[in-house]
Formats: sequence, C-alpha cells, structure tokens
Amino acid sequence: MDDKLHKARKARLRTIIRTTVKILYPLRYLLLIITTVILVLLFRQQQRQQVFESGLGHFGEHFKDVPYRNRVTEKIDYHNYEQIQNDLNRVGPGEQGKPATLSPEESDSERRKELYYQNGFNALLSDNISINRSIADLRHPSCKLKSYLSHLPVASVVVPFYEEHWSTLLRTVYSVLNRSPPHLLKEVIIVDDGSTKEFLHEKLEDYVKRHLPKVKLIRQPERTGLIKARLAGARVATGEVIVFLDSHTEAGYNWLPPLLEPIAENPKTCVCPLIDVINDQTFDVHPQDEGGRGLFDWTFHYKRILLKNEHRISPTEPFPSPVMAGGLFAIGADFFWELGGYDEELDIWGAEQYEISFKIWQCGGRMLDAPCSRFGHIYRSYSPFPNSRKYDFITRNHKRVAEIWMDEYKQYIYDRDPERYAKADAGDMSKMKAIRERLNCKPFKWFLEEVAPEIIELYPPVEPEPFASGAIQNMADPSLCIDTMQRGRGKPIGLYPCTDNLATPTNRNQYFVHSWHRDIQLKHGEECFDVPDNKARSMVTVFTCHMHQGNQFFRYDHKSQQIKRNGVCIDSDPQAKEVFVNPCDTNSVTQRWKFGSVNLKLLKQWQTYGAKFICHRINYSQNLPKTSIIVPFYDEHWTTLLRTVYSIIHRTPPALLKEIILVDDGSEKQFLKQRLDDYVAKHLKHLVRVIHHRERSGLITARLTGAKIATGEVLLFLDSHVEAGINWLPPLLEPIAQDYRTCVCPFIDVIKDDTFAFVAQDEGARGAFDWNMLYKRLPLRPEDQADPTKPFPSPVMAGGLFAISAKFFWELGGYDEQLEIWGAEQYELSFKIWMCGGRMFDAPCSRVGHIYRSYSPFPNAKPYDFVAKNHKRVAEVWMDEYKKFVYARDPTKYAIDAGDLSKMKQLRRKLNCKPFRWFMTEVAPDLVDHYPTVEPEDFASGAIQNVAYENLCLEEYDGSTGEKRIILGLCVNNKSFPERTEQHFRMTWRRDIKAVRSSQCADVFHHSVGAGLQLFPCHNQQGNQMFRYDVDTKQIIVGKSKTFCFEADGKNRKLILNHCNSNAESQRWRMGQMNVERLKNWTKYGAKFHS
Repeated sequence: MDDKLHKARKARLRTIIRTTVKILYPLRYLLLIITTVILVLLFRQQQRQQVFESGLGHFGEHFKDVPYRNRVTEKIDYHNYEQIQNDLNRVGPGEQGKPATLSPEESDSERRKELYYQNGFNALLSDNISINRSIADLRHPSCKLKSYLSHLPVASVVVPFYEEHWSTLLRTVYSVLNRSPPHLLKEVIIVDDGSTKEFLHEKLEDYVKRHLPKVKLIRQPERTGLIKARLAGARVATGEVIVFLDSHTEAGYNWLPPLLEPIAENPKTCVCPLIDVINDQTFDVHPQDEGGRGLFDWTFHYKRILLKNEHRISPTEPFPSPVMAGGLFAIGADFFWELGGYDEELDIWGAEQYEISFKIWQCGGRMLDAPCSRFGHIYRSYSPFPNSRKYDFITRNHKRVAEIWMDEYKQYIYDRDPERYAKADAGDMSKMKAIRERLNCKPFKWFLEEVAPEIIELYPPVEPEPFASGAIQNMADPSLCIDTMQRGRGKPIGLYPCTDNLATPTNRNQYFVHSWHRDIQLKHGEECFDVPDNKARSMVTVFTCHMHQGNQFFRYDHKSQQIKRNGVCIDSDPQAKEVFVNPCDTNSVTQRWKFGSVNLKLLKQWQTYGAKFICHRINYSQNLPKTSIIVPFYDEHWTTLLRTVYSIIHRTPPALLKEIILVDDGSEKQFLKQRLDDYVAKHLKHLVRVIHHRERSGLITARLTGAKIATGEVLLFLDSHVEAGINWLPPLLEPIAQDYRTCVCPFIDVIKDDTFAFVAQDEGARGAFDWNMLYKRLPLRPEDQADPTKPFPSPVMAGGLFAISAKFFWELGGYDEQLEIWGAEQYELSFKIWMCGGRMFDAPCSRVGHIYRSYSPFPNAKPYDFVAKNHKRVAEVWMDEYKKFVYARDPTKYAIDAGDLSKMKQLRRKLNCKPFRWFMTEVAPDLVDHYPTVEPEDFASGAIQNVAYENLCLEEYDGSTGEKRIILGLCVNNKSFPERTEQHFRMTWRRDIKAVRSSQCADVFHHSVGAGLQLFPCHNQQGNQMFRYDVDTKQIIVGKSKTFCFEADGKNRKLILNHCNSNAESQRWRMGQMNVERLKNWTKYGAKFHS
C-alpha cells in the first residue's frame, strides 16, 4: 500500500512539474531578464553601501537621520522657478544684468566723480540699481537641467569688506540670500576690516538687525587685511562648508548646489565658481569665458589657460584647476582648518590664492571649478585704497609661500627680481612648515608634474631670450616711440617722445619685449599689444597677455622694419600720435619701426624658435569620421583646379580622406573633359572621381550631384579655386564627431588674384546678412574670443566652404533643389541648420585660401533674375514675418514667382523647426543693431556745399593709382538730389559719410592739419569713419571730440582737415537735405557708439 501511495505521489509530482514547465517555457526569456535585473540591483546596493561607508567622511553626521535610500543616490532640482520667472518680468535699471546709464546731469555731476574716486567704479549708478536686482543667467543651457544630491552640507558664507560702497555690499548679500536654497545657507558673515565710512558702522548694524536675520556682522578693531578678515569670519562660521566671497559680487541662479556636491562626494575638495564680469561703468554682466585652468608664471602673476580636451566633454561637470583665481571658493570647514586655514602671517592681501591652492593639492586634496556656479564680479578701474603698510607686503607674502611650499623651485621666483626678494623678510615660517610636515604633503615637483604640467611648457622657469626688446622707435618721426600712455587695459597705445636709452628705456611705458610667446609684452607688467580687429586703422591696444597668440600675435620683420600680424602691419600717425593697423605697405615709412635691441639670430629662426604656433598644439580625437570632399566647377582654369585637389591630398591625414568628387557643371573648356578624365585616371584614381553634367545646371545642383554619390560619413564642400591649409581637416571634423547635428566652416583667407599671395582675411567674425540679403559679418563677442583655437558659433556661413555630417545634411533635405544656379543657398542651409535643431561653427584652426576673382567672367545663366527668385524662396520658407523687411528693400525685384514651396514647407513642419524670430533673438541677437529691419533715416544727404566757396562741393574722385578720395568740384544744380552721383553723399545713421556712387565711406587716414580724406569700404565701426554735422556752426566734425573739422582749400580744390574754428568760413558747409531734429540730437539717434 505504501509503495503504491509513493508511486502515485511521484506520478502526481511529475505531472505538476510537466504542467509548470509547459506554462513557464514560453516565458523563459522574460524570467531570465527579471533574474538579471534582480542580481544587478543587489550588486549596486552593495556598491552604494561601500561608497557610503568609505566616501562621505565627516559629512556622515549631516546624513545620519536620513533614510539610507536617500543618503547617496537621490538627486533633486534646486531651481527656484518662480523666482526666475519673476526676475524675467522685473523692469528697472540694470535688471537682468543689462547695462544701465545715468542721466546727462548725473554723469556730469560732482557727486558721480566723488563716488567714482572713492570706489573705483560707477557707484552713483550702482545706487540707481535695485539691491535686489535680477541677474543675467549666463550658465550653459545644460546647467538648467542638472539635479544635485538631495542632501548637501550647509554653508556659511564669509564676505570681508573694507570701505565697500553701500549698494554693492548689500547687493552682494541679497544676491546670496535670494538665490540660495534656504536650508543650505546657514548664515552670511560680513566682516568689516576696519572701514572708516560712517554708513558702514551704526547704519549698517541697524539695517542688518532689522532686515537680515541670517546675516552676522563682525568687526576687526583696525584694518588687518583681506586674509585676516577672511580668517576672522571663518572662525565664527558654524556651517559644514565655508564659502568665501568678495564684497562687490552677485550670485547667479542656483549657484550653491554645484559648489557643495563635489565636497559632499569628497570632503577634501575646494570648489570655485566661474567668475563673470560686472562692468564697472554700466553694471551689465557678461561672461568672462566658459572656464580655464588657473596657473601662474615665475613672477607670480596669475594666468589662465585653455581647458584640456578631456575637460571639455561636458559643459556642466566640474573640472580640476591648479590655482584658484582669487577669493571666491567653497571648502569643507574641517578640511580648511586641517590645512591650517590661511597662513596668518600673510599680510593684507597677495599670494593667498597660491598658498591655499598649493597646500590643497600637495596635502591630499583637490580643487575644482564648477561651470554651473557663476558669480558676477566688479573689477575696479583702479584701486582707491592707499597702501596700508610702509613696506612691500606683497613681496613678503610671495616669499613666504615660495619658502614654505615651492622647494627648490623658489629660486626661479627670486631670479626674476633678485634685489626685491633679497630685501624681503619672510618672517617666522616654523608653524606652517610644521603643518606641511604633519600632513605629509607632497613636494612641489609633484605639483608641477601631476597637477600643472603646462606651467613648465608655457612659462619656463628660465625665461627664453626674446626676439627683440627695448623702445619701439617710429621711423617716420624718430623722436617718437610707442608708449602705453598710462591709459590702462583695453585702451589704445600712442606715440610719445622717446626715452634716452632705447635699449633699456627708463620710461617703463616704453619698455617692450617681443617675447618668445610671439607677442609684444610690456616689460614691467602683464599687458601685451592686442588688436581686436584687423580692419584698416583699427587701434592697437594693450590687454592682459593670454599667451594664445590670436589677436596678440606679432612678428617683427627686421628687413622691412615692419611689425606684422596676419596681413596687416602696425602703422602710425605721428602728428596725431596714434598707433593702429593697416594693410602692409613696404613703401610706407609710417609702418617702419626700430626696436632698441634686436636678436637677429632668433628672428631668422622664427619658424623653429619660440612658443609653438597655437593651432599646432592641439590634439584631436583618434576616431574622427571619414570625409567625402565635393568640388563643383565650371570652366575652372586647369592649374587652379589641380592646385585645389593637390592641396587637399597633401594636407589631409590619409585616414580621414574617403574620396574627392569633382563635379563638372557643363564646362565648355575642352581640357576639362577627356584630358581631365585621363589625368585623374593616371595620377589620382585612388582618391578622385570626376562627374560630368551634360549642361550647366548651377553650383547648387552640382553640389547635390556630388553629395548624392558620396560615401563618407561627412560631406565637405569646397570651391574649385582654393588651397587647403596645414592640418585643416581635423578641426572641422572634431565638433561633428561630438554632435552630428553640426556644420563647421573653415576660416577663409585671401589668395590674391594677381600675385597669388596668401593674405589672412582676419581672426574671425560671425556671419550675418542685411535686409538686401547681402552677406555681412558681425564682430566677435567676448565669449567667442576666450579661446582663439576653439570653434565659435556663427549665424550664417560665408558661402560654399563647410563640413556637415551626411546624415544631418539629408535629414535637412540637402539643399532646396529648386534653388537655381547660385545665390541664397548659404542662407537657406544656415537658417535650417539652426532652426531645425543643429548648430554651426567657424573653426579658427582650419584655414583655406580662396581666390576672389576681380570680376565674374561667366555670362548670366538665365534670362531672368534667378538670384532674386532664390532669395524669395528662402524668405517664404524660412523667414516668417521677417520676409516683409526683405521685400520692402526692393518691391519690384521681389514681385518674382518663387515657384512651388510645398515640399520645403512640409520638410520644415516635419522637422518641427523653430520660428525665424527664435533665430533672430537666440542665434543672431545683435544683427538688428548693425542691420535694422527698417533702415533708419539719414542725418543728412545730397550735395555738401562749402559756404566760403559756394561754387565748390565735395566730390568723389578716382585717383590714377586706383585709390578713391574726396576733392572739391564745381557744384551741381540740384543740391538735394544731385544729377551727378559723384557729388551725392549721405550722412547715414551709422554716423559715417557714404558716397552714393561707390558705396564707400569717407575715411580719415591721418588726424593732422592738412590731411586729406580718402574713400574706403565702409566698416560700420565708426572710428576713423565717424563724422557729425553741427547745425549751429555748420561744421563737419571728425569723431565725437571737436578737434578736427572739414575745411575747404578753395585755391587747390582740396578737402583737408584743420583744427576746428567756428569763425572760419571755409569750415562751414551746407547740406542738400537735413534732418535737423536728428542732427541736433546726434548722440540720441543713430548707431550705438563703439568703445
């Protein structure tokens, strides 16, 4: 019986198992997935436990009452969206970080001057701006999406101040209070370092008690200096993290969590925000840059260099920096005091940033910059405070830091100025040396090798010999030398009587070094010659040396005695004492200069001696996409076409070049048929393909033909009379490899059509257009120039030289196939790249030379205006309500039929492209400033007639050598609408005088008595092309200052400059037509004034 029962149970069990298997078998893959997920979750749980137990350190107390699940992994969004929205709606001076201005009466008031001299910034304007003002949000868009650990340590903010202005101090405090998550801000401690201004005593105490419960005010009994004031605040701080700020700063949105999270993850961390600039005159906020690595040179000057490639991957992630910029940083309180805080023997200020940076790194910590934490900072025009000590405390501080932390490298500091350092007594260093020994800190050699290896390369301990040095003497007037004129950073240099010793000038403003960095530095300072613009007569300024060449790159040609930079040379006007750049002219004596001391041997070794040429230093990704290069041509000359092809082959890494596709657009020249095919088959068949159109279909169609057969991941379009530069391709491909929805354009240099000389066009500008659909260029913004090697965004491409991923090109529908021959294709592609989710960059390290023909030798391909049709197609499909501004410029021309637009409009809807208004406000916000949608009225127009010589009027004249200038000619009858266009001029809203016949502008080549006026292409930058008409005195004044005026030399029929004299009849002029209201309010109307 038992045996039968046992067998029955076994049979039943087998049945259950079979049934279960039948049920579960179809679900076997699902079960496998569920099991895998469970195992992964268990593994991650174990990892989190290990991270928590070993990684949170002394912040564990902060987390002890928090459920374990939240302690490590949970992240939240700390943004105060209600506040951000309210700030956007605020109206008033300086709101949203925009520039503010004083009234004319306030600007001229003694009160403004008094407050300016007391503070070193426009303090009266600061008082007109709310202490609670809204700020510009300058963070990368990705920062606005970032979340942080839900439980972060609480912070004490320490703000030392000395004689700070009332409104800037309170704006600092309120910006911290208003933009910090309340539960993360323990307190704000403001430390008065012995101020003497009355309002910083009882009035401030009362204000803090009544309005600022989170603020503590402590006072030093006398001025002890910034360093000791910070320490005083740190000693009373009760937060787990101490944040140090300056007293004239403004916190950005959500500034605190990005500083706290790295410290929560690793308590031995110091984190610095990115510091933006609050203009000291207008209080507008603009970005300094998107981050750089802090360093120093061996004179202990703070330096910043470009981020490493591995730190550019994410725009939101903190990156390591060897040296902090100054006094804005967050650090765990325990770690700060473990390091001994600041060295208490450092006096007043100076060297503290090096001391804290060195010991953080050398004693087991790390220092990061957090791109999503941003602070605006006022940089004073000058320091208004007298020296607090009777000795050189800064040198003493530097010597203390060198002795304690820099080991054998201290000698390189001392060698830069032996006498100064020999006099300095560093004081008792035993306490700080004991801390270094107790913490077992690493040697300074480790810091240089592991943390800041760039220092040795960029700033060698032993300074290499310069190419030249001393005074820079003007050969047009050898009594004059280049002088900084003590005008300060960003201001133009000038000419001044030379010091006695040209080799080693006693006048420090004339002592320059043409250094191995390939710049021209002030010997005793941190400034270099800087040319922000390559246009004719652009001023040479001095600016902080950045060692990145670019607009500070110069080369002295000892044979021609010219100082050259990319196609222009430093020029001069000895009578006006001005220094500027102009196109190089070996015959011009005003472009000749003589250095006090020249090292001919090194100048001859220019290519091999000195700092690496900046673009040569860059490493690019090893996995860049392969490229198909498409070169359409029509009746191109044999040698220029082949030179294009060979320049590509010779200067392109072979691994990146998939193919070159030549597209013959129906050429009529016979050598471009069978002869070309045979040549390619014999010499270039491994790389080059030739496609022939039976008839001319146009540049746009030819490009599409090449693109359709291309097999590379990237399509690169070139013209057929170009020459590729050295290593031109990787800079175009790298941004595309990072984001395939990217188009990248090279810098296009000029190959002269008569000599084939290579001339640099300039150092970059942002492409744009006017409402006649003519291509224009906008000046680079500060954020575009922070790194002279880095691609910068450009609204519109220049023409047909660009790289784009094949995938993105075809997603966008390629070119509109209904565009005919050429014209408007650059706008069509540019607009849809930006509006349909892409981006477009210009790459400074990719350069291609281009022949610009003297004239077009090809007949019109169509019997009608195909360019106008193309423009209308682009306007109808992409420009929305803005198209009316294009049509208004020439209604008759745009009455043309644009053809069937349905396919392109359907593509725009399918891609969900943004409106053109978005393009104008987000991509090209400054376009309307330069090219208004509705052309403003002229100040005056017509003939310009002299009062003393009523029969003479200004007239455009073509010189025998091709130059254009303005002379005096016999007046036409109709002064309002001259029947001879040579006498028709416009005083336009841009503040220039424009000749109607040539569309060129009057240009003051030399500001000197008797100088004539020439006509040059209008540059819209004012400067030497800015003029105004005084309705009362009837004078035409050069620039804003009433120094030089137009004068008629009736005897010689010349227009000359002379010192303004309202009594001189020959300086009085009648305008054919005048807008008196605008002329009388010249400063109110017209284009913005350029600095």
